Amino acid sequence: MRVHFSTDGLPPVDRVRFWCDYFAQQVHSFTPGEIPDATAFRAEAAGQVAGGFALLDIETGLERARRTRADILKDKTEAVYIRRFRRPLIWRAGPGSTPVDLEHEPGDFCVSSTEWQFDAESKGPASFRVLVIPHAALSPLLSGGRLARPFRLPAASPLGSLLAAAIDAANMQIPLLSDELGEAVLRNLSGLVALACGASDEGAEQGRQSVRTNQLAAVKRYADSHLADPHLTPANAAAALGISPRQLHRLFEPTGVSFARYVLRQRLLRCRDAVAGATGTGRSIVDIAFGWGFNSMATFYRAFTSEFGGAPAVLRAASRRGD
Repeated sequence: MRVHFSTDGLPPVDRVRFWCDYFAQQVHSFTPGEIPDATAFRAEAAGQVAGGFALLDIETGLERARRTRADILKDKTEAVYIRRFRRPLIWRAGPGSTPVDLEHEPGDFCVSSTEWQFDAESKGPASFRVLVIPHAALSPLLSGGRLARPFRLPAASPLGSLLAAAIDAANMQIPLLSDELGEAVLRNLSGLVALACGASDEGAEQGRQSVRTNQLAAVKRYADSHLADPHLTPANAAAALGISPRQLHRLFEPTGVSFARYVLRQRLLRCRDAVAGATGTGRSIVDIAFGWGFNSMATFYRAFTSEFGGAPAVLRAASRRGD
């Protein structure tokens, strides 16, 4: 379910209180730091919530926020939180929590849970994306069933890069999906988070599967954006994504469709749409085929006819009669 909240329409004196209440409802309770001018305060949250999961973009005028023992006692549910900060931030553990001081640069992740107190200070108004995973969903995937301690996951680390790509993709896909499928997409991120946290045997396997799923999605996105390049090959796609050609081919094996077959079909689909649709008006079939990466018309005609059961000219004529 899509959610959006902004303090802009609220009376200035009520904005901080309403923001704290809303954040507690969607993420967790906290205590705001000092606010020099509460009447100028503004905050906004937008994103998706489904089945106890949430993926939200947060913009707030707060530069400091604490989670106290009293805040922990207010919350009735347990969850793990993965924040990705857009500004530098220092995250310090509160009294009675695992003693860690974490310095985050833009793009880094902070992984914590409801059980820990903290004192966080941002360099400028806090801005971050937060993924909320219910403890019940993540616990079976974690060694010992719990997060051992809060930690920083650097943006440049292999898992950090994968998690960032997966969360960004989920943020784009979920608004297009039903609530049930949106929850499934968010739940799928649990495997990657479990790998970062220290996974159980079950979690490690799910995490590896999540890694493979996200790597395959990254390869397909790369291929889709380079279909017009006649020199698109498994080797240069693998090099661009930092994996070996063998790894790339192994990602496609469970699908039963090779990289070359995937690229061919996507090119044919683009050509079919151009031949039969308005985007191809005034363009020759040769121009369309070469424009989508084919370098042999014989290969194009043979593949097109095999895929769609007729020649491009026949499809174009049929579409014009339908107009």
